[in-house]
Amino acid sequence: MVWARRFWLRLQTLFRRNRNSQRLDAEIQFHLDQQIEENIAAGMSREEACYAAMRAFGNRTVLKKETRDTWGWIWLEQVGDDIRYAFRQLSKTPGFTATAVLTLALGIGANAAIFTLVNAVLMKNLPVADPKSLVRIGDNNYCCVSQEALEDYTIFSTEIYERLKKNAPEFEDLAAMQAGFEWRPVIARRDGTRESARSVMGEFVSGNYFRTLGLRPQAGRLFSDEDDRSGAPMAAVMSYETWKNSYGRDESVIGSTFWIDTKAVIIVGIAPAGFYGDRLSSTPPEFYLPIETMPVLAKVPYVHDANVLWLYMIGRVKPGVQMGGAASKGERAGQAVAGGD
Repeated sequence: MVWARRFWLRLQTLFRRNRNSQRLDAEIQFHLDQQIEENIAAGMSREEACYAAMRAFGNRTVLKKETRDTWGWIWLEQVGDDIRYAFRQLSKTPGFTATAVLTLALGIGANAAIFTLVNAVLMKNLPVADPKSLVRIGDNNYCCVSQEALEDYTIFSTEIYERLKKNAPEFEDLAAMQAGFEWRPVIARRDGTRESARSVMGEFVSGNYFRTLGLRPQAGRLFSDEDDRSGAPMAAVMSYETWKNSYGRDESVIGSTFWIDTKAVIIVGIAPAGFYGDRLSSTPPEFYLPIETMPVLAKVPYVHDANVLWLYMIGRVKPGVQMGGAASKGERAGQAVAGGD
């Protein structure tokens, strides 16, 4: 089950705190070194470059705490402490404990049916246009917006995606997004402000991602194919929740520059309210970024490696085309491309 696998991953993170802390320190130092080198290249002395980089980067202690909160360490530790404290207190008053357990049992039983209805009506579907015509490539049983669709999907290389998109007439659009249970952490800070850099979740998607899902921007614009080509100006779409909670729906955010992993990126628009990405998660993405920016921002070498499988694909089926047939044909075509047929 999805929640069990995610809980297991978070437990692994909890028990590997030292190693993850070292990895976080190394990641922060890497970004600082990159900024220092850029400052030196711009004509600063090393001392000036270090000072400017530290000032731009923000408080490292605060950043590390926010990153740990995002990864879930603090939450798990606090839950463990609260449970141990609760058991100690309850063991001292057995009568009160029996009453509390009985009350909780009755409350849970009464609310189980209500939760089942709410889960079926509200949580199964994400706010996309005509979800019945959407399908993930690699599975015939679930639409892209179902909760079960989080597991066991086929993943593809960028080359397979690009070639399949040109040779899949069954689909009005075929989009791609990075695979995985969670999105990729990026370090973001708005330019020209005193706000500190912070670790947030970012999702790398194809230029037609929002168009395939049938979404309209809350403000500004969403990605186009032009944003997802090599050499295009680096752009990002901000989630509505981040725009509302962190910037008070400030219209000036649109068109402003953010430093994301030490690179200047323009915020071109705001994702629609109620959209939390293409899969259910406790930490939805705050920024959406074109796939072609990933080699520059994330410094990963595999984006265009034909041997590396790292993308999910989602398609919108044309009217009159059978959903299951389109999904299975798309998967077979992808396998044929991978095999060089």
